[in-house]
Amino acid sequence: MEDSIKEKTSVERLQGWFSASEDATIDARTEAERARDYINGKQLTKDEVSALKKRGQPPVVINRVRRKVEWLVGLEIKQRTDPKAFPRTPQHQAGAESITDAIRYVCDDQDWDELRTLSYEDMLVSGYGACEVVHKQNKKGKVEVVVNNYPWDRLFYDPHSRKLDFSDARYKGVVLWMDYADFIADYPKSKGHIDGLYSESDSTSSTYDDRPADVWLDTKRWRVRVILMWYREESEWRWCKFVKGMKLEDGPSPYVDEDGESVCPLIMQAAYVDRDNSRYGIVRDMFDPQDEINKRRSKALHQSVMRQVSMSKGVADTATVRRELARPDGIIELEMGPDDHFNILDNGSEISAQIGLLQEAKNEIDLMGANSALKGDTGESASGRAVQARQEGGMIEIGHMNDKLHRFTRTIYRHIWMRIRQYWTEERWVRVTDDDKNVRFVGLNTPITLADYLSGLAQGEAAAMMQQMQIGPNDPRLQEQVGVNNDVERMDVDIIIEEVPDQVSLQGEMFQALSNYAAAGTIPPEVLIEADPVMPTKQKEKLLKMLQERAQQPDPAAQAEQAITEADIEKTKSESQKLQAETMQIGQEMQVPNV
Repeated sequence: MEDSIKEKTSVERLQGWFSASEDATIDARTEAERARDYINGKQLTKDEVSALKKRGQPPVVINRVRRKVEWLVGLEIKQRTDPKAFPRTPQHQAGAESITDAIRYVCDDQDWDELRTLSYEDMLVSGYGACEVVHKQNKKGKVEVVVNNYPWDRLFYDPHSRKLDFSDARYKGVVLWMDYADFIADYPKSKGHIDGLYSESDSTSSTYDDRPADVWLDTKRWRVRVILMWYREESEWRWCKFVKGMKLEDGPSPYVDEDGESVCPLIMQAAYVDRDNSRYGIVRDMFDPQDEINKRRSKALHQSVMRQVSMSKGVADTATVRRELARPDGIIELEMGPDDHFNILDNGSEISAQIGLLQEAKNEIDLMGANSALKGDTGESASGRAVQARQEGGMIEIGHMNDKLHRFTRTIYRHIWMRIRQYWTEERWVRVTDDDKNVRFVGLNTPITLADYLSGLAQGEAAAMMQQMQIGPNDPRLQEQVGVNNDVERMDVDIIIEEVPDQVSLQGEMFQALSNYAAAGTIPPEVLIEADPVMPTKQKEKLLKMLQERAQQPDPAAQAEQAITEADIEKTKSESQKLQAETMQIGQEMQVPNV
């Protein structure tokens, strides 16, 4: 009985934390929903559309917000690079390359590039994004590292957290919806509890529901809302999966860092945080300029096709005048007396004012994020240095956002490495597919036999050791394991990202200059490859490796020349020896014998 009360209290506490997060972040999530609508072109409410139609104004939407966000997402896609591991100690120098290959293997296997783009878009639009780095066992019994992306509207967090990376949050988690049949299949003991849940809404918003009403049980499609929460108890991270009033699963976090400390696998990153701890993206600053663009464009369009008339009473029928003025070839017949007047009023000044303010609004939103210079709209005659100078301001403006993405990416790479280090304990071979012609396999935790160890020694040293140990050529002891190669548990590395700001114009000029020097033979091709601003890092590494292998191979022309030289030397040496022998013989024949 006491355990049941304690368990209920624990679930009620976690459920209270979730409700507190939902209540405290309702304004931020409402704004995030609005930002997402603006991206999708839903920028006018039903009331606004109705009011415009009543006035005869067209409901115009010129979506410049999406272009801004798409450009920044495109920049992220263009700057994609691979992680690289560097050893922290000299004895880990050889294994760092293997760890690099292992992390890249996981990234390729999990399609990390696409997951990063989804998370970055959530950061820009909704204010925060997240990925989860966990493990699972495949059908062959091997443990795989898995990276999951969760949309922003399935995430919740400690509302008292202020840091952009949520490192000060006591709890964070994911809202899930499961089909009733799948849920009962996974948790058969909970059937009675779920069947007893009523489908009343006890929430204040609809962000977390999957388009049904926000209740714990969706009776229309028979689905159950499940909460997966990661929370910190003192220095230990724990997890719990529960529904309303009932715990399903829980336990301590199975994941640890390099020092053995408990960690949370759910990595979240926000774009901005205001004084109320609300997370928001770059779209917040674009709401007002975008609304002004839409409304002034609609107003200017309406005024350009509508005309006003000042006329004496009885000169013409007002309905006829309105109808004929709306037609491009309208004719108005007048019955004017000497004191009557009929004038079509000029509204050109009002239209000009609207267009001027419209242009101001466009300029305002154009200066946000990616300006025209940063996008390369600088004119055909601009030099590379001129383009680079104009790009610097825009790059500085988006540099802070890029840095947040880089930190988020580095954290993901680090967690991938921690999962590899913790769960890849058996012998494992990773296929490196960066070279189509020469497929390479990297071994992790591969056993080292005594024969392998001796083969790495000098011939004399190996023979001396075998003689000392009294081991023959076919001795069974040669197959005994004496060590482990690329033992991931003992490796200590740093993970970095090789990413630089996009300054292609200036780098293009530098690359062209280096190309001219390379054509003249004054610089080696390795320098030219490293300076290429467009070539991906992986391709550079591949070409540099090919050049290195080629340099180690003997040159046939040089070999032929060396052979000719050696033959000439041998011929000269032979002729010299023959001449010397003939000289000695002649000398002996010319000697006078002693009497």
